[in-house]
Amino acid sequence: MNIVTVFSVLITIIVVAVVVYGYRGNADSALVSARQQLVRVGASVSQRSRAIFDTAFDTTNIYVEFPAISEKPSIHSHPMSHVFFSFLEQHQDFSSVYIGFDDGDFYLVSSLAGRNELKGRLGIPGSARWYTQEIGHLADGTRYELKKYLDSGMVTVGSSASRNVEYDPRRRVWFRTAAGRIAPSLSDVYIFSLSGEPGITVSRRFDGAVSGVFGLDLSLANLCRFVQRQTLGDNSEIMIFGPTGKVYAYSDLDRMVKSLGGDKGEPAVDRLGVPALSELMRGFRAREDKTVEAGEMSVGGERYLFRVDPLPVEYGKELFVAVAVPESQFTGPIARIGTRTLYVSLGLLLLSLPVVFGVAKLISRPLRLLTVAVHEIKSFNLNTPVSIRTVITEIRDLTAALETMRNSLKVFGSYVPRPLVKRMITNDIVPALGGERRELTLLFSDIEGFTNIAEGMSPEELTADVTTYFKRISQVILHTGGTVDKYIGDAVMAFWNAPVRNAGHAHDACLAALRCEAALRIFNMGRENQGKAAFRTRMGVHTGEAVVGNIGSSDRMAYTAIGASVNLASRLEGLNKYLGTSILVSESTRAAAGDQFVFRFAGRVVAKGTSSGVGAYELLGTRYGTAGVYAPLSLDRDAEARVEEWGGCLGLLLARDFAGAAAAFGAYVQRHGRDSLAEHFRAMAETFITRPPAADWNGEQVFDAK
Repeated sequence: MNIVTVFSVLITIIVVAVVVYGYRGNADSALVSARQQLVRVGASVSQRSRAIFDTAFDTTNIYVEFPAISEKPSIHSHPMSHVFFSFLEQHQDFSSVYIGFDDGDFYLVSSLAGRNELKGRLGIPGSARWYTQEIGHLADGTRYELKKYLDSGMVTVGSSASRNVEYDPRRRVWFRTAAGRIAPSLSDVYIFSLSGEPGITVSRRFDGAVSGVFGLDLSLANLCRFVQRQTLGDNSEIMIFGPTGKVYAYSDLDRMVKSLGGDKGEPAVDRLGVPALSELMRGFRAREDKTVEAGEMSVGGERYLFRVDPLPVEYGKELFVAVAVPESQFTGPIARIGTRTLYVSLGLLLLSLPVVFGVAKLISRPLRLLTVAVHEIKSFNLNTPVSIRTVITEIRDLTAALETMRNSLKVFGSYVPRPLVKRMITNDIVPALGGERRELTLLFSDIEGFTNIAEGMSPEELTADVTTYFKRISQVILHTGGTVDKYIGDAVMAFWNAPVRNAGHAHDACLAALRCEAALRIFNMGRENQGKAAFRTRMGVHTGEAVVGNIGSSDRMAYTAIGASVNLASRLEGLNKYLGTSILVSESTRAAAGDQFVFRFAGRVVAKGTSSGVGAYELLGTRYGTAGVYAPLSLDRDAEARVEEWGGCLGLLLARDFAGAAAAFGAYVQRHGRDSLAEHFRAMAETFITRPPAADWNGEQVFDAK
């Protein structure tokens, strides 16, 4: 039997087998595809929900730390109103931000963008972009309400005032939910008093002259519209629900609102009027394990595929994403197509057999040679060129492609370990040893007392906690355009302006340092609530020239930076320990960072391993009144004013008035509370009174330890 006959018989058998198998397996393939789509939709809804909730919780944690949060609004505005307007402008999933005080006063900022139906229903001017509401009380106890409507330029386009208002924030669900808790709380679904829409609130108590609760509203209408866009077909059903059957989001907003009423003993999901979701909920509640669940169920004689994914528990509530789709939505059309495909394929096979005979002769030999060449390349036997003569264009192109791949692998195999070659070629990475001199801003961080912390923890627990810690810092660095170079024990090394150039690298590094400090403040709050030691972090930042690039050997390299600037950034981090500071930056970083940041001079320092002094500055925050990305990190007015007072104290020391400097720093601490850097300079000044430095002393401090 010759090769053509064998080839023809095999092709016939294979085609018939594939067609028959495909016909029988189409339904299974459709179900596999359906399950993958269920996973995708569930993940999409989960990610979207988590992004919204994360933003709400992080913002709430940051805003309640602002001293101005506890101040009462004036008749014109509130000290944090610009922050509230900016937040709602940038995060349109949220409808309102407000403060409820323990004495019943209230202040609210709400966005009216895209809410024309609401404006028409409440008689709000059509040009209004913002709505503010202030509830206060007069000296005689009379409660008043002031409403304002502002356009996009913050010009008042309408207002109203009334007395003896009945609204009391202390009776609202978001206020009661936050009572007695130190962490943000996620309320149950309820109807917003202003819009009449269903929504949930993230709230947290704050302390101050008048304590109260800060709240952030998420209208579920936005989440419902997002869920509606994730449909898998006309009959697919998607919802977000709680373990008792309470519905938090559904594609039909009207049904969603309807589910909030009715018999309290009846699960809210039943009031949606969707049998598939009701059946899914009954099965889910019967299970003790509330992790990911996927499977099939029967509803009214119809088979359904379903999947339930849990949302993270750190939001204080158990929430789940459920997706249910009829099997027939996937298998019905494919089964019909499969029948037609079977008959058409068999007919085409009979007609194409003569062509198969001819093509078999043309492709059998070159394919056999190509197979040999592929196996050689797969085994990294790269010395034999791929050269096959054929009249078929596709096989010629494939031959050329294989030869190019062989040459590329042969070249790059000399620079990186061979298991990495495939990944490098896939990602178009062209490694080359060496680097270039470039100005960088470098950051080093380290955990204070990490050795003592580690001794009190198991290796597994320590690894998990440090991994979470690194994740928090790395996310901030990456989001500000930085490159995480390496992790050294509990330390992090990062730099900006490489590999991608960035003219504002010093600014971005300072912003990253402050954001890391803010993120770790929340992280440490959670650790302390769990009875764990806080990871208090010190950071050093320096801007200077370094060599950056691929450093290593011909078979192992790493993208990193080396040079004296790297060493100085590391040393600045270590000096925090002696100066009692958290973030120290060099004078070059301060000069290049921009005017948005507030620094105070920590003296000229000569770090170990360096021969000349450099000005060191403590990074305190961003300037008072800054907006946008700077607002959550800004100092209050008093803290910024203390920087000028600090300069006067330090000026006395540098002018060699040591007695005056000691007194000035002592008064500074007495007025403003414990300050490690001030106490450091007071101790230095007191020492210099009896043992003054050399006459040519210029303020430098020499450190012999890291």
